[in-house]
Amino acid sequence: MTWSARPVPHETPRVAAQAEQMAGGQRLITFSEPTESFLSQSIRNFGMTLATLGFYSFWARAEARRQLHRCIRIGGQPLDYTGTGREAFVAFLLGTLTTVVLVSTFIYFFTKAGATGDQARAALSDFRFRRLFISLPLIFLLGSVVYRKRKQLLRRTWWRGQHFDLDGQPYAYALQHFWTAFLVPLTLGWAAPWRASRLARRKIREMHLGAQRFEAVSEVASLYRAFATLWFGGGIIYVATMVLLGLTIGPQLLAAFGMQSLQPLMLPGVLSTGLTVLVVGLSPVLMFMLYYRAAWTEHQISSIVFDGVRLRLTLPKARFAGLLLWNGFIKIVSFGAFQPVADAALARFVIDRIQTEAWTPPAAVRTG
Repeated sequence: MTWSARPVPHETPRVAAQAEQMAGGQRLITFSEPTESFLSQSIRNFGMTLATLGFYSFWARAEARRQLHRCIRIGGQPLDYTGTGREAFVAFLLGTLTTVVLVSTFIYFFTKAGATGDQARAALSDFRFRRLFISLPLIFLLGSVVYRKRKQLLRRTWWRGQHFDLDGQPYAYALQHFWTAFLVPLTLGWAAPWRASRLARRKIREMHLGAQRFEAVSEVASLYRAFATLWFGGGIIYVATMVLLGLTIGPQLLAAFGMQSLQPLMLPGVLSTGLTVLVVGLSPVLMFMLYYRAAWTEHQISSIVFDGVRLRLTLPKARFAGLLLWNGFIKIVSFGAFQPVADAALARFVIDRIQTEAWTPPAAVRTG
């Protein structure tokens, strides 16, 4: 079988049997280095992208994803990705066209409504209301896009002759994505971990490989501990930074707000002082955010159950945060050219720390 060919389906593989074969210290999920390094692939694809004025970028991302999938092995068998750059390009065109049509329709409707002279409808043509009524359908549409992208990715991902898939409805997911979004500001952010976990577990439960379905474990205590650290620790540091900023360049800030101009902040020493306070003061907030990102990654992986096998992930938080910072740096300095290198480093770091364990449904434990 060649990697460019569609895999030949056969009997649904049993992951539990693979896990039993991995006894003796071997891990079920591993990362195998490719024959061509991600760095050389990135340089080649970047050159092709420049030569085609960016047009090749869709094919470059598909090739990078295909190579990354080949490196991930489950029970010694690699994943395969059969998506193409053409699919990504068509999806981009359709998404852009849908967004333009939707936004243009709402702008036209509310602009014309304001021109009728009707007082009630003219109020809706106010900029803030127009922005609100444009944003609401986009939030709903975003949920559908997220679900469809996941479905497309899974349907192009194969393992041992079977492809993954989602069997739910995109608009049902989009509806849940839409109404739960309003709980986040109403709870000052405290609904965010619950919402993210709920949406992630829904996608896991609707996922299957051939005839074998996935299950999801609901454990959000560790995720909320990380969120509490971010919310309280980050909040205190943010307030302290704002107070220090007021003590150092407070008069210039007030003058800038009053004049609605940045000119008072451009005075000698003012801009450098303000930037120093912000960078030094808010750096710990960034570390709290990366700590929460690590907890979220652990939660996502550790929620997955397939064929009686549960995944477990424990990350060294400081090293994970350092890797994310380094990945962000190389993406910025390379203008995105080395993103495959960063993605591979992150995947390698996470996969090397995934463990598996036998899992029994809670109902079976109660009745056993």
